[in-house]
Amino acid sequence: MTGARVAIVMGGDPPARSEVTAQFLLDAGGTALILTGDPGAVDPRLDTTDEGPVEVRADDATARLESYRSGAVDPDDDVLAALAAGGDAPLAAVLGWEYARRAAAAGVWDVVVVELDGDLAAVRRIAAAGELTAFVESRWPAHVRFASMAAGDRADARTREAHRLSLLAAEVSTFLAGPVEVMVAGSAPGRTAALAALARGAVTPSVSPDGSGGYRVECPVPDRPTTPPSVEGDELRLDLDGVRTVVRLPALLSRCTLVASHFDPGARAVIASFVPDPELWPPNLVPSGFADRSG
Repeated sequence: MTGARVAIVMGGDPPARSEVTAQFLLDAGGTALILTGDPGAVDPRLDTTDEGPVEVRADDATARLESYRSGAVDPDDDVLAALAAGGDAPLAAVLGWEYARRAAAAGVWDVVVVELDGDLAAVRRIAAAGELTAFVESRWPAHVRFASMAAGDRADARTREAHRLSLLAAEVSTFLAGPVEVMVAGSAPGRTAALAALARGAVTPSVSPDGSGGYRVECPVPDRPTTPPSVEGDELRLDLDGVRTVVRLPALLSRCTLVASHFDPGARAVIASFVPDPELWPPNLVPSGFADRSG
């Protein structure tokens, strides 16, 4: 839980976003912090004077990246330098969300609003924590990081930095999946909000027995995925409009194998079929014939 009410206003142009933000804050009341890339476009209905209840801060990705690198184990590491290149990089987005998370937890404001430019661009910023986590896991899996971290300060510098990045992404993912309100000022608000829910990990799939010893998973999505869904660890990965999102699966399915999936246009959902992995279940709990199906 956070100390402040948190809202994301995304899409549209700066005046449209500022209007949505202003109406939200006027209805909410209390003190507020607005984090925005367009601090000059604040709605005049809001009192942003020194004595007023609303504070506006510019979204400065460059400053956050420089601050993070200055505190790194090896600020000149080439991998970290690549991650920190560009204000639209996943690390920049994750650091922006960490700033918002800390602001919400500080207890200084009643409401924290994050304004994001664009529709798909905004969704990608929301999905950045998952992208950063996937990058770290692909190069430094959790078991490698934790084994190395046992050496303390003598651990490999790059592995220590990867561990730091992983912890940061995990904190942000938990924050975004929590009680965050999303408002869309741009076109197709329903579809954009649905993509944002997937991107921030706020979608819970339904799981039920399929009647044949396996499991049927139904996950709501706004459109047909652009590539077939895949499973990595305990997450179902979905690509929609170039945005990679992850949906947390129940622990039960981590011992199963994804064998088929399809998009149901009527239900607006991905339907995935899982079967028990014989190597991870006691033999008496694996229905006959599943050994071949789970390969």
